[in-house]
Amino acid sequence: MQTSVPGCSDSACRPITGRGFTLIELLVVLVIISVGLSVAVIAMRPDNRAVVREEGKRLAVLLGLADEESGVNGMPLAWVGNENGYEFQARQLTDMGPDWSVIRGDDLLHPRQLPTGMVIRSIRVDGQLLEYGQRVALGRWATHELSVEIALGEDRVKVTGRSGRFDSEPIKEGT
Repeated sequence: MQTSVPGCSDSACRPITGRGFTLIELLVVLVIISVGLSVAVIAMRPDNRAVVREEGKRLAVLLGLADEESGVNGMPLAWVGNENGYEFQARQLTDMGPDWSVIRGDDLLHPRQLPTGMVIRSIRVDGQLLEYGQRVALGRWATHELSVEIALGEDRVKVTGRSGRFDSEPIKEGT
């Protein structure tokens, strides 16, 4: 009695089982991987609040550094803010006499542009509103209170300080 199909050996005519994945199984795995990647990308993207806080901290540190450097070097330094960025200036002796010039080529005190969408909303010295482009003296020549408000959308931070001590704090809604 013959139990196999004519022309087939036992190993060649066995049904194929457990030799791979079905198309459905592969599609399910791809969907799970894509959902996981989407969640990871969304979680890693910084929110506006974190970006504006980071920029506020950076400005506070740079103002403190410039203030200290001005006192140590004896060279008057100033900070100048505009709507989309800021720069530090040094008063230097030129052929035409003393004049202010933008600090360039310095690793820390170079001119900076704020991230896209971020603006300096206000600059105050001793409570008085300053216009963009006006110099704020730093170092021993400065005895005033400086306040700079930075915003990105609805998220805001205020950098305040005097005499080398600058700090940054988020502004709560409605204040």
